[in-house]
Amino acid sequence: MTPEEKYELFERKISNEISIEEDRLLSQIIEDDQTIAKEFKTYKEWNSYLSSNLGLDTEKAEVANNLKDISDSFFTKETQKTKSKVIKMPSWGYAVAASVLVLLGVYTFTKSTTPVYSDFVSIPELSISERADANEIGKKAEEAFNSNNYKEAEVFLNQLLEEDKSNSEYLFYYGISLVELDEFEKASEVFTTLQNGTSIYKYRAIWFEALNQLKQKNTDKCKVLLELIPKEAEDYQTAQELLEEL
Repeated sequence: MTPEEKYELFERKISNEISIEEDRLLSQIIEDDQTIAKEFKTYKEWNSYLSSNLGLDTEKAEVANNLKDISDSFFTKETQKTKSKVIKMPSWGYAVAASVLVLLGVYTFTKSTTPVYSDFVSIPELSISERADANEIGKKAEEAFNSNNYKEAEVFLNQLLEEDKSNSEYLFYYGISLVELDEFEKASEVFTTLQNGTSIYKYRAIWFEALNQLKQKNTDKCKVLLELIPKEAEDYQTAQELLEEL
């Protein structure tokens, strides 16, 4: 994987535009390579700064659109000698920093003392329509959820659960929709049910309940939940990163 491909994968991940296959690939790479894990963490911090601290969505979009063009000029100058550096960062980091400075002006990037929900949430894609038993409501739920239309997704997923109350997949994505809609108590009820069950969503539910608490700034509750996530869980590495920052 080239540096450009790696960075583009980072961008799709934090923009929730990543495919299931790419998401699994990135998760495996981050788990196997601590250097890449730190690079991804650094990029998320920059992205969070733009989203939360500056609040300039238009400029952020321009940054994303210009990243590759600007980064190319850096990646093609591998033999160029640089002057002394105060801080070491991966090569793609200079491209990101340069694009930000060009488009937004000179800012001092400061890390927030407390991590926020948007720093760590990565919403998985819902896939129902390809199944043989998929009905019209399932297709509508999938389309709404994957389009970030969580209000409609909540309605359709609730209808699916009325027909199949024990379906852990519907329940999991219903819980995520509730968190995105700031319906925190209802989301906690959903994730607690999954946490106490034995489905494949057991540990993912703990992770998203931790994020649910983080979004409410309930740091202590978030920490307790993060410590319940075992090493074999999909979200273990990211949970450890969040624990370290809390």
